[in-house]
Amino acid sequence: MTRRGYFLRLAFSVVIDLFDFTLGRLPIFGSVTEGVGTVVLMAMWGPAGLLNLWELLDFTEQADAFIPTATLVALYVGWREGFLFGKRSPRRESHDVAESEL
Repeated sequence: MTRRGYFLRLAFSVVIDLFDFTLGRLPIFGSVTEGVGTVVLMAMWGPAGLLNLWELLDFTEQADAFIPTATLVALYVGWREGFLFGKRSPRRESHDVAESEL
């Protein structure tokens, strides 16, 4: 993933949270969108996207909308991969070295 690709995915995660904050508060519809949102986050961020499943615990669909889970997952992955502060993480550096040796 490139730095530009990361920020596009981050923006999409913010849109998912805005959608959850507004329309996701409707009963049943909110649960369905959280399930779909989890699948989308898994596709974008890998296993870290499973953290979105905790939002299904709130059956009232009111409290979970105030915690931007998709954005937090995106920020965590960006920090872990070194995209946020312009620094390369040791994990990415070792991956790049391994690829250059091939």
